[in-house]
Amino acid sequence: ELTLDVDGTLWTVEVGQPWRNSQAGLKDGDLAEGVVLTVSGEPSANPEEKVLKVERLWIDGTEYELYPDRD
Repeated sequence: ELTLDVDGTLWTVEVGQPWRNSQAGLKDGDLAEGVVLTVSGEPSANPEEKVLKVERLWIDGTEYELYPDRD
């Protein structure tokens, strides 16, 4: 889990299991504090919860697909 500050609103971002992150090409430190990233995924069904399950993310223009079989 990561916490992202999105325009002053804190979101809990659920990233994949370590094996899934590794399979996507993420390395130790890629998701360290201070890294600027863009995420895409499924938000909680409850709009009051600021929770997002990440399907794809981008760091410095590089895309990482955590669930490549989903569209």
